[in-house]
Amino acid sequence: MVLAETDVRVATPARILDAAFNAVRDFGLSRLTVEDVAARAGFSRQTVYRYFPSKDSLVVALVAREEEKFLDGVRTTFLENDDLGSAIRESVRFCLRYAREHPLLDRLLDADQAVFLPYVTTRAQSPLERARETLLDMIAARAPFADRELLRTVIDGTTRATVSYMLTPSDRTPDQIADAVATVTTAVMGKEGAR
Repeated sequence: MVLAETDVRVATPARILDAAFNAVRDFGLSRLTVEDVAARAGFSRQTVYRYFPSKDSLVVALVAREEEKFLDGVRTTFLENDDLGSAIRESVRFCLRYAREHPLLDRLLDADQAVFLPYVTTRAQSPLERARETLLDMIAARAPFADRELLRTVIDGTTRATVSYMLTPSDRTPDQIADAVATVTTAVMGKEGAR
């Protein structure tokens, strides 16, 4: 019986987030309602509120879940490449490709940009910060000699630039962007290693 209760506690929020994902895809973020999510999930509104006390907390959780999928892809891509420059370059390429292929991102940027952008920049723990710290940990593990604070600053800048390229069109190709980010990041580590 305990197993069944645990399964419900894990499955219910996931089912609610799946329903929220589909509702955002169909209605957009600004028109999203907890009632729509509850109906799609097959739960009462009260059940949704038990797990997510507000629409805002539901959207924050949805963004966090999608961000975690994104970061899992970055980690996998990074670890598939032994050379640090290649790992950085391929991780940036993954980011740009993932953004183009994500089923919600274009919809949110076209119809709900003003509502959506705060969720990826200022609400909860900023996805920018999580992405930066994830990359910092992976890169620092391969370059323990690098000045961690200098590296954090460089990765913060390159992460912000990559996110900007993900969210807005550019005349730069994904390969050019990925090459530039890898070059800048490894150059800083090269100078640190020479000290």
